[in-house]
Amino acid sequence: MVEILKNIEAVRKERRVKQELIAKELGVTQSAYSNYVNRNMDIPFSRLSQIANILGVDVVDIIKYPEHFVPESAQRGCEQCAEKDKIISQMSNYIELLQGKVVMVKKK
Repeated sequence: MVEILKNIEAVRKERRVKQELIAKELGVTQSAYSNYVNRNMDIPFSRLSQIANILGVDVVDIIKYPEHFVPESAQRGCEQCAEKDKIISQMSNYIELLQGKVVMVKKK
């Protein structure tokens, strides 16, 4: 549990979310939230799930941080880049094909 509590704080800091905001969303005081993470209190899964939702990550991301944690914006960026790379590759192939046809037409 101690490692998960450290991970919560690491993800929170990575996301630049203040403890006060998490506490407010959980319906507790900032000191109560702080007690969860600083006094190594057990956090029920339902509360961990709420914290993950507030931080915009999956519970697994918190448990496995930093191995599986990738910010959502970075994931979208990677997906967009991969799609753009695919389109560029297809266009390059098409251009090469057209250039080959132009050369063949000129030779006749």
